Amino acid sequence: MRSKSIFLYMILSSFLMSQSNYATYLGDGLANLFSISTNRTIIISGIIATGIATNYDRSLQGDVETNGLMSKQLANTGNYWGLTGQFLLWGAFSFSDNKNEKFQYASSAFLANGLLTYGIKYVVGRERPDNSNKRSFPSGHTSNSFLTATVAQEIYGSKVGVPAYLMATLSGLSRIQDNKHYLSDVIFGATLGIAVGKGFGHVYRQNRKLVEIRVIPFQQSISISVPLGLKH
Repeated sequence: MRSKSIFLYMILSSFLMSQSNYATYLGDGLANLFSISTNRTIIISGIIATGIATNYDRSLQGDVETNGLMSKQLANTGNYWGLTGQFLLWGAFSFSDNKNEKFQYASSAFLANGLLTYGIKYVVGRERPDNSNKRSFPSGHTSNSFLTATVAQEIYGSKVGVPAYLMATLSGLSRIQDNKHYLSDVIFGATLGIAVGKGFGHVYRQNRKLVEIRVIPFQQSISISVPLGLKH
């Protein structure tokens, strides 16, 4: 599954980078990760929370293995959402206005998030709790889920965003339940997904404003006065 995900990101990357608009979107979105104060706060807070969580990773994992965190059915739901939740977002674009801008925002953000997530995974090389490989940090399911939620919040508002954040939280907790990630992996994955979503969301909002400024309804009224009679 991981190799397929990386392959898809590589294909998407080569396609998007061939488009100048996408290259600009990617550049501006990545720059916003640290240039916007709210994003810096999110990232710094996430790093601090991740550092604190590392002190409790193994003890929490032991408790989860002994007592469980949720039912198997609930964990499966969280796992499936982490893998497929974003595709529901793509489907929603088919029934919305301004499809191109929304798709550009979401696809650029997912590309950046995928590259960052897997880049960090291979650089850090943290072993998973189940010892299956050394790509535990950060959680990809969690970063994708929280990115999906953030994009949904930016585009559709809280009515879609809040349920998406709840599902993202379930996805992250399910990875701990399945012994695939530590708590700190999940916290940093959530931080990364939110930061990328908001960084690229800023570009999306700016572009929307530009479109609204340029596309001004042209209304012109012409009044013609025709004299009905002449006074001599």
